Amino acid sequence: MSFDLAKELELCADHLKPFMFEKETTHEASSKPDTPNTDTLTFPSIITGAAGDFATVYGEHLEPPKQFFFMAFLTCLGNILAGRLILKSELPVEPRLYTLILGESADDRKSTAISKTVDFFREAVPDFPVCYGLGSAEGLQRVLEKSANVLIVFDEFKSFVSKSKIDGSVLLPCTTSLFETTRYESCTKTHTINLPNAHLSILAASTTDTYERTWDNSFTAIGFTNRLFLVAGSGQRKNAFPERISSPDRRWLMNRLGEVLTHVGQRLELGISDEARSLYTDWYLALPQSVHTKRLDAYAMRLMMLLAVNDLKKFIDEEIIVKVITLCDWQYRVRRLHDPIDADSNMAKVEERIRRSIGEGGKNDRDLRRAVHANRTGLWVYDSALKNLQKANEIIWDKSKKMWVTT
Repeated sequence: MSFDLAKELELCADHLKPFMFEKETTHEASSKPDTPNTDTLTFPSIITGAAGDFATVYGEHLEPPKQFFFMAFLTCLGNILAGRLILKSELPVEPRLYTLILGESADDRKSTAISKTVDFFREAVPDFPVCYGLGSAEGLQRVLEKSANVLIVFDEFKSFVSKSKIDGSVLLPCTTSLFETTRYESCTKTHTINLPNAHLSILAASTTDTYERTWDNSFTAIGFTNRLFLVAGSGQRKNAFPERISSPDRRWLMNRLGEVLTHVGQRLELGISDEARSLYTDWYLALPQSVHTKRLDAYAMRLMMLLAVNDLKKFIDEEIIVKVITLCDWQYRVRRLHDPIDADSNMAKVEERIRRSIGEGGKNDRDLRRAVHANRTGLWVYDSALKNLQKANEIIWDKSKKMWVTT
C-alpha cells in the first residue's frame, strides 16, 4: 500500500478539523458524543516500510486484516529498540506500545496475527524476549530478571484483567506505571517488588464485546485503558487452505527487519525537522478535552519514532508526522466507538450535577461526592469532571471556607 505525501498533506487540515471543533465546545447535561460511523474506521493508508512489507506478505496468505500484522510488527520492533532508539526531547520517550487487537471471536483471526508475528521475530532475532501470559507482578519481576526488555503476549486479554482484580495484587499499578517509566517498586511486610530497569511492551487480543464489558472502576481510575492502543478490524474469509510463505519471501522479510535494526544500531537519536515540529504542534494544541484523547500525544511521540526507523529515516520529517496524525486521528475514532464506559457522556452528566449542586450553595468535597453520586460513575470520572469545570473557570476551591463554590 503506497503512501502519497502530497495527498496526505492536502488532507491533513481535514484531520485537524474535528479536533479543533470539539476543543471549543462544552458538555451539556444530556450531551453524548456522536457515535463514529464504522465506515470511517478503515485503517489509514500508512502501511509502508519493513512493517508494511511484512503486513502485505502475511496479509496475502492469511485472513487477518493487514493492520493487525502491521501494528503487531511495530509492537515487537518497539520492544527490541527500547533503550536504543532515542528521541531528542526532554521527555524520556521509548518506542514501546501496549497494543490490543480487537475483533469478533474466531472470524477476525486476532490470535493468528499475533502468533505469526511473534514467531517471525523469534526466528529472526536471537533470544527475542517474549512471555506468554502473566499472573502477578512477582512473576513479571522474575521474567525481567532474565531480560530487561520483554514483550508480554496475551492470547485473551481478559485473563490479564482477571489477574489484576485479585485482592492484594499490584499487577495493575505495576503495568500501568511501566507504560511511561522503566522503574517500579512496591514494598510490603512480606513481599518486595523492585524493577529498576524494565522495558515492558504488551501485545494482546480481545473480542470487542469482552473489551467493552470487562472493565471496572479500578482500571479507569488509574488510567490503564487510555494506555492501550486499540487496533480494530475485520478479517475476510479468502484462503480455505493457506499456502506456506515461500522461503525467499521469508528471507526477504527478515532482511528488511535486519535493515531496520542495522539502521538503528546500538543507539540512534532522532531529531525532528522544523516543518514536522510545526505540523505536530498544531495537532497537539488542537486536541479536544476528552477521555478518548488521553495519552494520544504519548502514542504520537512513540509512533513517530517507530515509523521513522521503519522507513529507514535518520530524522522525523513532515511525511512521518502526517502518518502519525492520521493514525492518531483514527485511534481517537476507534476509542470513541469502543468506549467501555461511555465516559464522555457520563462525564458531561457529572459536570452538570456538580454545577447544579454547587449552584445551590458551596459544598465540601465529601458532601459534593454524595450529592452527585460519585460512587456510581466512579471517582475517575468525578475527578476529571471537577478538573474540567476548574479549567473552564466555572468553579473554584475556596481555601478559607474549605468548600467548592461557583465563580
